[in-house]
Amino acid sequence: MRFPSKRDMEERLAFIQLYVKRLKENPDEVFRQQVKLVNSFLASAKDFPLSREEYLRMKGELRERN
Repeated sequence: MRFPSKRDMEERLAFIQLYVKRLKENPDEVFRQQVKLVNSFLASAKDFPLSREEYLRMKGELRERN
């Protein structure tokens, strides 16, 4: 896997280490609940009525092309 910068790679590794630590600290039931939550977020995102560009334009974070 390639990263745009060394900082990005270090942040990714730090996140993975934190996530593994939390997995080891919590019982399986907690992890199952997190999986259900993430899956429900993904399902909701698929049903979102706006495209990525429409959403960013609505938030004012994407400018109209001339």
